Parts: sequence; structure tokens; C-alpha cells
Amino acid sequence: MNVILIISDTFRRDNLSCYGPTRVKTPHLDRFASEAYIFDNAYLGSFPTIPNRLDIMSGRFSFIDHAWCPLPTDTVTLQQILSASGIVTQMIVDNPHLIENGFNYERGFDGWEWIRGQESDRWKSVPRNIKLPADPSKLRNPYFVLPNYLRNTSWWKSEEDRFVARSIKSACQWLEESQDVDKFFLYIDLFDPHEPWDAPKEYVDMYDPGYLGQEIIYPYYDFWRNFLTEDEMNHVRAMYMAEVTLVDRWIGILLNKIDELGLREDTAVIFTSDHGFLFGEHGVVGKALRPEKGYYEALRMYDDIRRNPLIIRLPGQTQGQHIGALVQSPDLMPTILELAGLVATESVGGQAMIQALQCGVFYAENWKFNPETIHGKSLMPLLRGETKRLRDIAVCSNSLIHHTPVVAKCAVVTEDGWCLHYAGNYTEELHEAVIVNKQVIEPKPKLTPKEPALFYLPDDPEEEQDLIANNEQLAREIHERYVHWLEEVGTPEEHLAGRRKL
Repeated sequence: MNVILIISDTFRRDNLSCYGPTRVKTPHLDRFASEAYIFDNAYLGSFPTIPNRLDIMSGRFSFIDHAWCPLPTDTVTLQQILSASGIVTQMIVDNPHLIENGFNYERGFDGWEWIRGQESDRWKSVPRNIKLPADPSKLRNPYFVLPNYLRNTSWWKSEEDRFVARSIKSACQWLEESQDVDKFFLYIDLFDPHEPWDAPKEYVDMYDPGYLGQEIIYPYYDFWRNFLTEDEMNHVRAMYMAEVTLVDRWIGILLNKIDELGLREDTAVIFTSDHGFLFGEHGVVGKALRPEKGYYEALRMYDDIRRNPLIIRLPGQTQGQHIGALVQSPDLMPTILELAGLVATESVGGQAMIQALQCGVFYAENWKFNPETIHGKSLMPLLRGETKRLRDIAVCSNSLIHHTPVVAKCAVVTEDGWCLHYAGNYTEELHEAVIVNKQVIEPKPKLTPKEPALFYLPDDPEEEQDLIANNEQLAREIHERYVHWLEEVGTPEEHLAGRRKL
């Protein structure tokens, strides 16, 4: 069958009524969910955006040996395998981080289209005089990224000019032009509803009508009471929800096009996200902390960040069904292989065309997919009712490679609802600040705890009551399972050493 994968960046699961009551209007995704499998416990593996895409494309938990990085040249990808197997593969992406600066996540697709202009994409050089929508002290990157973005979007005249609209229209056009394709994989990567938030005013007015204050469309990542008023924080939430509703409308247009072209009977559609965002939970706005110029500190991997929507509609499906098993982002790779008629136990090989440094010069590089190297587990046994579980723990993590609890925070979620937050225990911690990806990493966390914490999610979904003091043995048992899991997935010892002690 055909497969369409839609990733919507920073799309929180509580935007959707299939996960519980919500203020957010998403009628099209609600209808889609009513006809699909809804995964109630779908978790990211590696955090944030780029590491998550590497998980999905490789079927591996990339946080054990990579950080935010270009697509490694020796990584065999999902799209490579599908293309080598005769399936037509197309990428449509407006998320700039996959493409810009040679990150090369389009490698392996038969074709790809980059919808230009999102966030840091250096696309437009004029107009030069850009007016910021709010006080720079309330904004993230007010002197480069945000002016760059405002230049890129200064030409917009209607909703159809916006990124999600342009991406979905491109996807619909590709589907129309591909009627003679025997089998395809269409990958759509939408940056919305990631900030900056600038949905049309009528969408924002659904959630905060009459607001007259500053438009903080790209807020600083910090404890929100340090720089926002109550009204401003409410409007930040409204602008995000407005963009979610905008995304929903255009995904509805794509779903209608699938029906219109008669593709529904032989096309699986997958909708998911990479991570969430905090809108005041735990006192924070953002998904990390950057309260000083250049400084970076990871947050605990809270549920609003780590647990994602995952909805899969199979051909001919008309009724929704909830699945409670723990699943993670690397599981999508073997699932899509199986949906496409392949299985992750098969060895596939071929030649990849690599562009040399000289313009227009290419060379062929042999590659072979070894199924034993992937960590993901196909979700199809769950969908077929052959099993009710794939994993007994879910591990959600920042990269481990920097060997510091300032960055390397993770959450370990068990089947029975316990969650251990852990940041490592390093015998040789940093003694002075270092620079990682242009971010200052201090020797010790300044704003968030590095000590382990234990929460029981059924009674405390907001993760506010740390129970580790009275459950130390349980915490040690979960930690032991975590270390064993790290060993099973092949974590290099240099990165594993600081994780062995609770």
C-alpha cells in the first residue's frame, strides 16, 4: 500500500479531543482520529527536532551517540530502503532545519521540495527595515532569526501564502501528478505550529478576541513570570492554538484530496509530532531554558514535552480504536516498511548517489541495510491485535554525548505508570563552561534540578509530587532497567558510564 507520513512540529497531543477535553478546534483531525488507530502512549525517543527526525528515518534511538547534527553519511534511511525497493518516495518540507546548512535529510528520497522561509531560513534579504512585534527583551533571537523570519513573510497577503498552506497545496499537486505511480511514500514535514506564531487574525480571535497588547510571537524560553504578564501569557497560548487550528484546516484539505483521488482504499496515513511545548506548566514557556545570552539548560522531560499524538489510519478503516501500548518514534521506520510491503527482517542494499564537493560531480556509494542495527519495533502486530505490548519502558532523552546533567536529562516511563527523571551521575563533571552548538553549557544546572525524581502518573499526571524519598528501591529498579536498556541498544561505553549510577 501507499504511505503518507505527516509530522507537525510542536503539536501537543492535548490539542486533540481524542486525547481528552480541549479548547482547541481541530475538526478535521478529530474526524480523522475517529476513523483511525489512536496511540495513547506514544513517546518521542530523541529530543528535539532534528534528533527526532533521525530516530524516525533510521529506526534508531539517536540520542545514544548523536546530538543535533546533519544526517550521518553512514546512516541507512527509511527513504533509501523504500526507493531501492522500487517505491516512489517524495519529501515535502517547510521545516528548514532538515535542509539548511547542508543537513541533508532529503538524502534518499527520489524527489523533494523545500517550501522556503520558515524561522532561520535565510531566504529573503529585503525589506531591510523590520519592525518587531514586541519588546526585544520578551523575544527569542530578536536580532537575527525573528527579523529574518519577518522578511521572509513580509509578502504574505492571504492565508494561502502561509507555510502550512503552501506545503499542503504542494502535496496535493504531487498526489494529482502521481496517479500512474504504482506505490509511493509521501513524507510531509510541517514546521507549524512551532513558533513564530502568526496565524490569520480570525484564527487568533477564536481564542483571545479583543487583545490589544504586544504580539510575542517568538517568546524567550524562561520562567514566564520573569518577563510576561498574565494577559501576554494568555495571548501566547491563543496564538499557538490558532496555529494548531490553521494546521488542522489544511490537513483537512489534504485528507479530502486523498478521498477525491480515490487513494483512501490503498493508502495508509500517519499523523504525529516530534515533541510538545510548555505554556506555563512548571512555570515555563518553551521546551528548554535560555534565560541569558547564549546559555542553554535542558528541562526535565515532562509529559507535555515527551508524549506525542500518533494516529494511523489504514486503508478502508472507518472506526477509531485506542491502543494503550508504549510506543516510540523509532518504531515508525519498521512500521512504514511493513505497510509498504517490506519487513525490517529483510536485508536490502543498493547504491546511493553522493554529490562530491565539485559542483555537478556525483559518485556512487554502496550501502546495505542490516535489520539488526535498528531499535524500532513495527506497530503492525498491535494494529492486527496479535499483541498488546511492544515495550515495558519508554526512554525519552536529550543527547548523552556531552556528559553533563545540564543537558543529558531523560525520562523513563514504565508500563504501570511510573516515571523516573534522570540526568546522569558523572564522576568527571564539567569544571568550566563549554560551548556546544554555540550554546554556553555551565558546569552545573543553575535553574532546574539534576537530582533523580520519581512520579506516579495515574495519580499525578502533572508531575508535581516527587515520590522518590519513599520509593527509593523502586527508583533503583527502574534505573537498572534503564541501564540494561541502554546496553541493549548499543550505547557506547563512553556515553553509558555516566548513566550507571543513580
